[in-house]
Amino acid sequence: MTTPSAPAHAPLPGVASPLAAAVLSGVLVWLTWWALVDTRHGQTLDALALEGSRIGSGRLDESADQLLATVSVPMVAAIILVVLLIGVLRGRWIAGAAAAVAVAGANVTTRLLKNHLFERDDLVGLGMWNGNNTLPSGHTTVAAAALVGLILVVPPRLRSLTTAFGVVAVAAYGLATLVNHWHRPSDVVAAVFVATGWGCLAVAAIRIAERTGPRRDAPHRPGATSVILVTFAICGLALATAATFLVWGIDLDEADRTAGLIAYVGGIALLGGVCSGALGALLRLLDATRPLPRNRAADEPSPTAAAPAPPS
Repeated sequence: MTTPSAPAHAPLPGVASPLAAAVLSGVLVWLTWWALVDTRHGQTLDALALEGSRIGSGRLDESADQLLATVSVPMVAAIILVVLLIGVLRGRWIAGAAAAVAVAGANVTTRLLKNHLFERDDLVGLGMWNGNNTLPSGHTTVAAAALVGLILVVPPRLRSLTTAFGVVAVAAYGLATLVNHWHRPSDVVAAVFVATGWGCLAVAAIRIAERTGPRRDAPHRPGATSVILVTFAICGLALATAATFLVWGIDLDEADRTAGLIAYVGGIALLGGVCSGALGALLRLLDATRPLPRNRAADEPSPTAAAPAPPS
């Protein structure tokens, strides 16, 4: 006597959650710009962090330059081709195409936001350079979009590991732009939200396509990776909040080296917290699709199979 197996075809959830997450990411991009670019207090915090980034940066400038030098238009094209190729080799054309669109879309969106939609007025009297908008960071967008594309197409058994190492890489690119004084914390945080938003849209597209498609990924549960990313996100955001409280209301003319260092540490903590939380949330959304194993047909009895003969 055999025990009937559980049905293999678990229904896929709808697209409401990834679409809502994409909208939230867009709102967070706008809120980051409004809070840290379009207000005097926000510009003061960003300016303090930028000044604090000069402390000890001479020891890291060369490494930061080498890392940032890897970002280029050919690199973006290579990332798009890689995620497409992985999707094709794994027989998941929709995932590969969605990942490629997410990588391209994130980079195009960053250029549009930075050069055409967002503006920056010099509200704290720092001079002409402070009036040029630099949000979101293009280099950070490239790194974050590359990770998003890989998360969408790598085999499930590699998804948690890819996300964990990828979060470190994205944070490193963001930190390098701070060390080189190219960007402020608000710029790199907004870039992560842009890439995550496109990743959420890609998850929605994959759910729609694979709801009726014959092949889906094997199940995957992030387990410890999820817990670690959530922990880092909470710790990073808490440290950033504490740093903001300590330097809130300080006038730039009266700020000392210590205030700049506190603001800089808070900016780094914010970057790490947002990377861990946003990209970890994308991982959870992708894993929540409750996919159908590829060998479903082998596990299900054929409707034309002959019934077993009764015992004699």
